[in-house]
Amino acid sequence: MTSGTFGAPVRSRLQAPLHATPPPPPGFRLFTGDDLPALAAAMWDAYRGTPDEADVEGPAGAAREIRLTLDGEYGTFLPAASFVADRQERPVAGALVTLYKDLPLLAFLFVAPSHTGQGLGRDLVQTVMHALAEQDHDTLTLAVTRRNRRARHLYDSLGFVEVA
Repeated sequence: MTSGTFGAPVRSRLQAPLHATPPPPPGFRLFTGDDLPALAAAMWDAYRGTPDEADVEGPAGAAREIRLTLDGEYGTFLPAASFVADRQERPVAGALVTLYKDLPLLAFLFVAPSHTGQGLGRDLVQTVMHALAEQDHDTLTLAVTRRNRRARHLYDSLGFVEVA
């Protein structure tokens, strides 16, 4: 996807097949509405200083984006495929999934900087992929900012390919 707004990030649309998705690693649980405040803080921490910072614009913006996701702005929210990673009994990473144009969409994936480099992002995506495969979906889609090299590397390593 690309934006028509001057200066807005240019995004690539990626997708990955869900066949032969390995079982998810342990340590993740389904998202609940009670997670919103802590996940919004983790989302803002994760986006701050990245090419995607303008998408969130602060803690209130992160909370707004999560609420919009839950309310269907990016497609029907799929609670049975949206997961959270907790550390010391508080959410530090999340993957929120919707059904957009009849395909599962990884609407948001984020890991608080204090917990990056531990494989949480990779494990969350694999957990999402496994849950979706179990629900008889065969593809996961997402949009990633082209300048977000770290995210692109993760998605490439998980078998995502760019589509028109």
